[in-house]
Amino acid sequence: MLKKILISLSVLMLSLNMLGQQLDSTKLAPLDSLLEKYYSAMLFEELPVKYAECDFLIESCKDSLVRQWVGTRILEHYMQDPPLMGEEAVALYLYDKWFASGKITISDEWIDFQARLFAEFNRNSMLGMKAPVLMMYSQNEELTRVPRAGIVSVLYFYDTSCSKCKLISPVLPHLFDEINFPVTLFAIYTGSDAQEWQNFTREFTSSNPYVTVVHLSDPEMESDYQKKYGVTSTPKIYFINPKGIIEGRRLDLDSLSQLIAIYETYSDYAKAK
Repeated sequence: MLKKILISLSVLMLSLNMLGQQLDSTKLAPLDSLLEKYYSAMLFEELPVKYAECDFLIESCKDSLVRQWVGTRILEHYMQDPPLMGEEAVALYLYDKWFASGKITISDEWIDFQARLFAEFNRNSMLGMKAPVLMMYSQNEELTRVPRAGIVSVLYFYDTSCSKCKLISPVLPHLFDEINFPVTLFAIYTGSDAQEWQNFTREFTSSNPYVTVVHLSDPEMESDYQKKYGVTSTPKIYFINPKGIIEGRRLDLDSLSQLIAIYETYSDYAKAK
């Protein structure tokens, strides 16, 4: 399947390379459709395979305009919440190799701004990376280290004025009701209303003795959590294992629940029980 799509893409790009300056949306539409099929066919390939395949497609574009269009479209796909967690790494790889290096320029100023912002705010928190350490304040103004060493840490960045956070917050702690391994759930307030924060902390709790809920904030943004964890909007949820490695990023409630179940079954902690 992947080979057939690659052949079709190569033939189509060859014809587009010959058109050069005559590119328009009607000629590019079939390529867009094939690219979507290509992303799907590559979905469960390892990241190095995806890097190599994307490089091959871009290098196949001999005309500069075709290369610019294809490279930008692939970058956008992997930058804008791809279907498989962790695929954002492809966008970071492509940005550094092709765009930051100047090999390809992005003609659209808004897309160029988004790409630079994406790279700056995501390169420190990809899957498999050591989680950046934050020092943040509790309500009694004690500095607290995030994540906690030697224990599963879940980081929940939220704002009380965020409509999606209002839907997630009442449910999130209950995902841990039945677990039997230790977890620290860091609820990190990104707003600045002290009363709103205090009201939130009363409701966001867990009755499970294995779960420690820690409420933190950084109103002066001294920890640089936005860049370290890509918090350009809320909510943002991360799952970090006891060794401090990021195993889940930009999680929704379903994917977090699945990750908890997998960890409870297959982790070293579960095997040691």
